[in-house]
Amino acid sequence: MFDTHATAKLLQRLVILVLAMSQFGCASIRTGSHYDETANFAAFKTFSWASETPYVTDGESIRISPLSQKNIQTAIRRQLESAGYDYVDAPGTGDMLIAYTVGTRDKIRVESYPVQYVGVWGWHIHGSHYIIRETREHHYTSGTLGVDIFEGKTNKPIWHGWAEKTIRDSDREDPKSAIDEGVAQLFADFPQ
Repeated sequence: MFDTHATAKLLQRLVILVLAMSQFGCASIRTGSHYDETANFAAFKTFSWASETPYVTDGESIRISPLSQKNIQTAIRRQLESAGYDYVDAPGTGDMLIAYTVGTRDKIRVESYPVQYVGVWGWHIHGSHYIIRETREHHYTSGTLGVDIFEGKTNKPIWHGWAEKTIRDSDREDPKSAIDEGVAQLFADFPQ
């Protein structure tokens, strides 16, 4: 015999599990990159910042603190040095020139899922259950770090990588760990 109450309870538990997993998934960092396949990354030995201020902004973009800028630059430098490249202190003089951007965007995620409704509602078969839909809105802020690398001699773009993460209160209070993790993941597939 088919038990509609047990089926509805199972469906409700599955929805709760999916929602919990989606909340956990929001905490992770998504990354991606692409590069110029004609660039010979093995020929590059050094890197430097593209300019005195490698943080690129259009004047209207989000302003980040000087401490966060320092943390981003330290994390990028650490990743490139661990890949075997030497840092050159004079901006614009390395084999590779590095610049980065930072942005945030307020987003809304809407979820709709079935919820069991039991009761008398119009014509129905005795003991039957109705399914209604519940909708929830989740407001959150997504932060993105983009890193661009240019060939030093030609200023030709050769690599772009990005990391995106949902910003939590803990990230605002101590952004260094999120920056370190994001930059490490961003450079995980860096060509050599």
